[in-house]
Amino acid sequence: MKINSRLFAKVYLVFLFSTSCQTQNVGQRCTITTTGDPGICKLSFNCPKVEAQARKGIPPTLCGFHQLTTPIVCCESDVVPQPNDNSFLNNEDEIIFPDGPTNIQPNIGPVSKPTTKSEQKCYEYSKYITDVVQVIPLVTHTEPIAINVSKCWDSSPLIVGGTPADKGEFPFMALIGFISDEGELEWRCGGTLISEKWVVTAAHCTFSRDDGEPKTIRLGELDYLRTDDSEHVDYEVDNIIPHPEYKYPEKYNDIALLSTKKTVKFTKVIRPACLYTKQTIEQTVSIATGWGRTDYSGDNSNKLRKVSLNIYPLNECNRVFKSDKTQLPNGLARSMLCVGELKGGRDTCLGDSGGPLVITDKQNWCKFYIIGVTSFGKLCAQTNTPAIYTKISDYVKWIEQTIWP
Repeated sequence: MKINSRLFAKVYLVFLFSTSCQTQNVGQRCTITTTGDPGICKLSFNCPKVEAQARKGIPPTLCGFHQLTTPIVCCESDVVPQPNDNSFLNNEDEIIFPDGPTNIQPNIGPVSKPTTKSEQKCYEYSKYITDVVQVIPLVTHTEPIAINVSKCWDSSPLIVGGTPADKGEFPFMALIGFISDEGELEWRCGGTLISEKWVVTAAHCTFSRDDGEPKTIRLGELDYLRTDDSEHVDYEVDNIIPHPEYKYPEKYNDIALLSTKKTVKFTKVIRPACLYTKQTIEQTVSIATGWGRTDYSGDNSNKLRKVSLNIYPLNECNRVFKSDKTQLPNGLARSMLCVGELKGGRDTCLGDSGGPLVITDKQNWCKFYIIGVTSFGKLCAQTNTPAIYTKISDYVKWIEQTIWP
């Protein structure tokens, strides 16, 4: 049964839930706060008693949310099962939707319990992204309606061929600054905030022949030439850790980690991205961001720009880079990504080095996963010349051991 959202408020009495409660999974024992009676955590639409309680003005006790959208409520039960720590889920109830006879057995446990440190941190950082509010219609067998209250700035639904980014649209973006011989701060590379103290960038961004090592990480910046509306914060670089197998001028293992001396304070314009941990990338389109040149012969952009780029099989780039024996003596590696626009016109360019290549969460557009680090290319945005990015998933174990030992 589909509910017209415009008529919903007039027709049904609803309760609103927030995500501030301690999370429990389906099948776990719980206590109904209003009565003190024991219960079992169930998906909201598998607990008819919730409707009766709501009509009496009694708000349901919330156990948590499944995938941040469907509420899990504490449901009264005459028989409370003994806890089983080795069981993910007690699926004694079928989910029955009114539009058809299909029975779906939910798989809650593994989804709600991240296994790797990166996944755990991503789940932890998600609280800075969205407040999820759930509306439960008080009509039997109606589907719950999730209302996502975004903490993200509005954005339009780098860099060559790109467009200016909106304020707060990419809160994980970092500028990496070097001190010139004249004592001026120069922004030479980009990076990605991935924790309270760490930024991931390209290994070739950890040293400049002219200016030495990076000294400053700037977060929350949009236009580094403007100061009237800026909410940026500068952090002093503490540790510089290029991948142990990176060897200049080769481009293998072109990835590095920089830490800040002070802990980063998260805000609406400063927030980490998640690490993408899977080897296979299902999406074929990604987003690159940076302050690089807007054309090959031009100056760097002072305003953050974004561009959508296609992800190609690695053999598309083999054709372009097979003759580069200095940077790629062994050819392209599986730890690299081939990304760009074969028709030309869109690309990352000089100055975007170290910046992120990201995809968004299908269920939450403002949750970003970094899949690559901008490494190198040939001519910016030329026909049939995609660029190379370091593939993040190949380095997750090294990153975890370094920043979350």
